[in-house]
Amino acid sequence: MARTKGARSNSTIRRAMMARRAQFAVIGEIDTTISLDSLAVLEEVVRHFYFKAKILESMGDEGDYEEVDKAWSETGRWAKEVAQFKHAKIQAIRLGGDPNAPVLPENMTLDELRDSIMADLERLRETGVLDLPRLPQRVVANSNADLPMNGGSSDQAG
Repeated sequence: MARTKGARSNSTIRRAMMARRAQFAVIGEIDTTISLDSLAVLEEVVRHFYFKAKILESMGDEGDYEEVDKAWSETGRWAKEVAQFKHAKIQAIRLGGDPNAPVLPENMTLDELRDSIMADLERLRETGVLDLPRLPQRVVANSNADLPMNGGSSDQAG
């Protein structure tokens, strides 16, 4: 089919569109200094295709149903990407141990627990992980008797 007189060819239209895009970038209508957040970009893509689908759908009989289907398909595809980004899969979450296991061994006394903690602290001091002064043996750093009641200082009268 021949072009009517005065109609532009596809290559002319394409060149004009490319020039206009370059003009937008040069005059600063597009802010290239913003930092891009992956999730924000994905959500913007979903938003673009969602609104495109809604606009095409609202055109009724004037709209192209193939284009509406393509826009909804793209919306769904990108929404799936956003969902994978936001919501971790349950298989990806691994537990370090049994979540129902008791915190302390059932047969350990408080003295044994304190000795175990002190041994761990000493080991961390020796390896250089902790830079804490050594406590004398059998001294409790913060005994409950030294703590004031209700968050006040110990020299306040009750």
